[in-house]
Amino acid sequence: MSTPPIIPANTALQTFRDNGYKNTASAISELIDNSIDAKAKNVQILVFEETITKSNRPQKQISKIIVLDDGSGMGEKDLKTSLQFGNGTKLNADKGIGKFGIGLPNASVSQCRKVEVYTWQKNKCLYTYLDIDEVKENNQQNINDVEEKELPENIKKEIKIKDSGTAIVWSNCDRLDIARGETLYRRMSKKLCRVFRHYLDKNSKFKQKINISYKVVDGNFEENLVPNDPMYLSIPNNLPGYENEAIMELKTNDDDPREGKIELTFLNPKTNNYENSNVYFRFSFIKDNIWKKHTDKQSPFQNHLKRNSGISFVRDGREIDFGNFGYFTTYELKDRYWGCEIRFDPNLDTIFGVSNDKQGVRNIGPITPEVRKDDGITDEDVESTPNLKLRVEITKRFDHFRKQYMKRLAKNAEGTRSETKRSPSIADRIFSQRNVVTRSKVLGETKTNKQIEDEIKEKYKKIAESEGRTLTEEQLKKLVEQNKKLSVNINFNSWLGSNFFSTEVIGKTAHVNINQEHKFYTKLYDSLAQQLDKTNVEIVDLMLMALARAEDELSASTIDIKTFVTIKEKWGQILTELLEEQDKTIN
Repeated sequence: MSTPPIIPANTALQTFRDNGYKNTASAISELIDNSIDAKAKNVQILVFEETITKSNRPQKQISKIIVLDDGSGMGEKDLKTSLQFGNGTKLNADKGIGKFGIGLPNASVSQCRKVEVYTWQKNKCLYTYLDIDEVKENNQQNINDVEEKELPENIKKEIKIKDSGTAIVWSNCDRLDIARGETLYRRMSKKLCRVFRHYLDKNSKFKQKINISYKVVDGNFEENLVPNDPMYLSIPNNLPGYENEAIMELKTNDDDPREGKIELTFLNPKTNNYENSNVYFRFSFIKDNIWKKHTDKQSPFQNHLKRNSGISFVRDGREIDFGNFGYFTTYELKDRYWGCEIRFDPNLDTIFGVSNDKQGVRNIGPITPEVRKDDGITDEDVESTPNLKLRVEITKRFDHFRKQYMKRLAKNAEGTRSETKRSPSIADRIFSQRNVVTRSKVLGETKTNKQIEDEIKEKYKKIAESEGRTLTEEQLKKLVEQNKKLSVNINFNSWLGSNFFSTEVIGKTAHVNINQEHKFYTKLYDSLAQQLDKTNVEIVDLMLMALARAEDELSASTIDIKTFVTIKEKWGQILTELLEEQDKTIN
């Protein structure tokens, strides 16, 4: 009686297909990984199309996809195991992109029903294949034999044959994202250009350089991939309008253990020895002149930044995951103007929770003081647990540099607001019709015209100074004339504490001061202020001016001004608590 196999191939293959890759770009990335490990300098993605009839109309549809390279190729021994699941030549490797032994077969069957491998060294070309339908029909359990076989002419004519290389051929492609070759490129290129940006960046010394091209054979379409860098430091790149310019600046120092380098000591499960490995935290800000040029525009530039809003985890030079991971909320417009990258080597895969299909990291979210308190995490726990130490360091650095960025962005934004706000004039048209005594009016009548003008000048000088600006006499004169006409106005400042806004009388005008450090400002107000349509932020302005006006009227008659101070403090504190709880729920 024969013993059944541990994994029956005909049923297991369907499971591998169903547990496959996120999309076609992710699957092709696996094949490019192998090309990089084979020291390829050039990778070509060739797409063949055929004409089919659907709804009585002829349509083009992908029939084959070939990924070929000019790397070292494979000998017969390596080729035999190349289509074997859970096996391969790099299973015990601590370096190199691929090491799990499932990339080529798993990625391939997630997209097609037949995969063929051609590989050559010098004048000898070897071949093997895996056909899902054959395995099922013949109840096949073993891999196919390796044989000598020349590369098909329709593929060979598209390349300049080198001394060595490999071609992976997908046919019967029943699980592609898109059926048309050119459309598939537009869908895939955004991801591939970001995933392999460090290998495509000709001006960086970080990783070996490769050329990746995509061609629809006989389709008059061919493109070379250029970096899509979410830190916007690479030149050239694919950012519309800035293909040859870096729009951001690196703000961290790789070698500084307080900013860039995070040294981890970990137990290597293969050697059972303690080893050290460095993780590098990197953070970039948008350049001031670029931000000012584009902040109020809806454009391909803005869409590009929006798609790249997140933290990029880069394993051995290749992006393995991208997202917010609980470190920030993705709906804030201002979070598209910074970049963050975390680099690590494959020997830290266990600490980063890297999945065996290299499609993500796990258990890598922030360790805030609140999390430490709730989970009872001690300093000793952090020092003795590499994953905790890593997350504590990432959290500390991310919060520090993002706050720096937010302050800088707030200062830049202040200079554009006063010129675009309609809300003070809207409010003044209404308030001027109210024949009511106000505190600001009472105080204003006790001041001379010169005192009023001096107070206004001093107010705006302080605002400009906090932003690193200096106002000319002409600018101050204009601000004085604008403010003298208003009964209520809005300004911006930053201070610690729970108040979202405060009120004060400057000259004879009641001023609302919005706190740029408050969570309501960072979560909502600033995003509304940067939208092309200012209606929504004006609604918030008018609400605040209505509160300030109510305070101005009531404090002139029946209610002590100190009561309003207490109410604003309590309201701001409760608002902060509610927004923090919302963050926990979202993340």
